[in-house]
Amino acid sequence: MATRIRRRILIALLCGAVVLGAAASIAAVSGSPADAGELRTGKSSVSTGPGFAGSVGEETNPARDAAPPIAPAPLAGLPLAGSHVSVSRPVYALTDHPLFAQHVGLGRVDCELPEWRDEPEAARVFYRAAVRCLDAAWEPTLRGAGLPFRPARLDAPATVDAVRSPCPQDGRPASYCDTDETIVIPYDAAGAATARSRRGAQLALLAHEYGHHIQQVVGVLRAYTDRRTEAGWQTAAGLELSRRLELQAGCFAGMFFGISHGRGDIDQQTWDEAADRARAAGDRPGATRVRGAGHNVWGWWKWGSDKGDTWECNTWYAE
Repeated sequence: MATRIRRRILIALLCGAVVLGAAASIAAVSGSPADAGELRTGKSSVSTGPGFAGSVGEETNPARDAAPPIAPAPLAGLPLAGSHVSVSRPVYALTDHPLFAQHVGLGRVDCELPEWRDEPEAARVFYRAAVRCLDAAWEPTLRGAGLPFRPARLDAPATVDAVRSPCPQDGRPASYCDTDETIVIPYDAAGAATARSRRGAQLALLAHEYGHHIQQVVGVLRAYTDRRTEAGWQTAAGLELSRRLELQAGCFAGMFFGISHGRGDIDQQTWDEAADRARAAGDRPGATRVRGAGHNVWGWWKWGSDKGDTWECNTWYAE
């Protein structure tokens, strides 16, 4: 009798656990987690940092599940991680690039950065340290996926006139030149975009351009250039490709901030300053739509920060 009673109690407890687990799963999918931050059209809100548990709410999901996830199989001719590839090479693909065909995160680094000072040489020292952090985070990711890796170069002169890059400059605070794989950040041009920030905005500016470097070394940037040339550089289809490229670079930048949050010098204030920069980085009203609407730029950056997964940064198949 006692054995039967104990058995019934155990069964009841197990059933209760299943019900509670199901309820928790439904709540995670249908509701926004308390610490997920908010993204609401038409009003600003403050995010509380990355790394929340469960699923994000629909309004914070920029991908919208417009197409099924890419199958975890060798796509575009490159074996997946774990297949002991002896020679890595870039893959010139977009939607079906192998980097987006598997769940790949970033290496965790304790990024140590010098204090930011509004002075050209100090800015150059800061950016060099930041590039080393980004290199350390991305190198194991790409090599582990069987893809090539090369450190990014940096050109951070005091003025735009002193830029050595072969790529034309258009007055932007920062840019990436694929010709010599260099991130270009002239101090005088970057000043307005990074004003009143201890270090977060500067790091966000650099991390976005570093995202383009990742696209370059793995082959995405060349595939994009070919596709946009075919579509017409300034056509509606060509400009849409530009926005997808920029939003992916932002998602990659968000990945770095999410995986580094709370480690080394990437504290909450630095993350918040970077998030503010991401919110302000969309296309201005009336300007050519090359970067994406503000809520999309912020949404993809936050999505990368929260998910920390290259699979989730596949802007090429999103709506």
